[in-house]
Amino acid sequence: MSKTENSFVSGIKIVFTDRDFRTIFISLFIIGLSVGGFMPYLTVWATNTLHATSFQAGFLFVPMSIIGLVVSFYLASLSDKWGKRKPFIIWALLIGTISRMPLAFTHSYTIALVLLAIGGFNAFSFFFALLNDFIVKKQESKSQAGTITGTVRMAFSQGYIFGPMLGALIIDHGGYTLLFLLSGLLSLATLGWVLFALKEDSMPQTSVHGSSKAPAGIPSVLIAVFVAALFIFAGDSGRSMYLPLYITDTLKQSVSIVGFLFTVTSVFELVFMPLGGYFSDKIGVKRFFIIGIACQVLYFILTSLHLPLSGLIVLQVFYAFILSATMGVGMVYAQSLSPRQIGLATTAYMTAIQTSAVVSSLAMGSLVSVIPLPSTFYILAVFSVISGVMFLFMKQKSAEEMS
Repeated sequence: MSKTENSFVSGIKIVFTDRDFRTIFISLFIIGLSVGGFMPYLTVWATNTLHATSFQAGFLFVPMSIIGLVVSFYLASLSDKWGKRKPFIIWALLIGTISRMPLAFTHSYTIALVLLAIGGFNAFSFFFALLNDFIVKKQESKSQAGTITGTVRMAFSQGYIFGPMLGALIIDHGGYTLLFLLSGLLSLATLGWVLFALKEDSMPQTSVHGSSKAPAGIPSVLIAVFVAALFIFAGDSGRSMYLPLYITDTLKQSVSIVGFLFTVTSVFELVFMPLGGYFSDKIGVKRFFIIGIACQVLYFILTSLHLPLSGLIVLQVFYAFILSATMGVGMVYAQSLSPRQIGLATTAYMTAIQTSAVVSSLAMGSLVSVIPLPSTFYILAVFSVISGVMFLFMKQKSAEEMS
């Protein structure tokens, strides 16, 4: 059996033979389906339905990001203090449902801003903090933390495979109203599944990297993690916001092509996510993570070269490998830097995904009216370089100093 097959089979076997891992896997699959169904089309919806400019379309993510940053950090601190994740997951899913479904009926840019801001707090980081708690609880799983995390993260990718495809199909036949309604209903379905299937005891304040009672406050290493991750995900947010416009406006392709390209990435994530976790367990989490960031720099440089559609398709396969490092392995590394505050560590890394939209929308939005849209991807390459340098000089001893 090849290494790819071995890592995939091993990860799937571990996750699906364990009730706790399996429950989180299924939850993230439904979330991926919900988010993947509407997020790639948000900027296109804003320009076509709300008649927003390219800058305004990108700015939709800004209030959502700011609210998510403030609320998520506070609640993550509480979850570490209480040793509970499930109440915060339930709250986040409920808010997501309430904020998303009214989008189906609004034609006001201002109302859309408010609704998306309300939905800024999400359950993603709490699911992965809970995953870490479960890994700690099952001592035999500690040595396979990367493989387990990569496999569970793959669930979101699986949902994202079908989400963009279904989204394009729904838009063609039912419009954006039906799209947002179904996305909200999927969030509600996830809430029902969590209430029914997720069982959580009070978790020890520890991680796969260490153990001790969680201290108060946010350690400086997590502030550094947040800032560095902010630049990683500014690239990812910029891709999500402006690649659809690149495809529809610059290349004059249909909305269905947007769904196809995002689906290509998600399909190949099914291979690269568990494989990335497997190799990170073998060569080291930090080393694999830095390699992924270097590849992200290359991706944005190539994207900025005004490539035809065929070139963009190839790049989306490459991006799937990058996500295995930035979305999967990177989170494991962030947790290792603050082993006594897993909720905060996970939130510091994952909240940067949302907050990064502020950076990318302001940077790319201000440039898109001055230079060709593909050329704005150069700034995302610069962001990735900054992030790579910051993470390169973060020392593992930061976690040891806290013990």
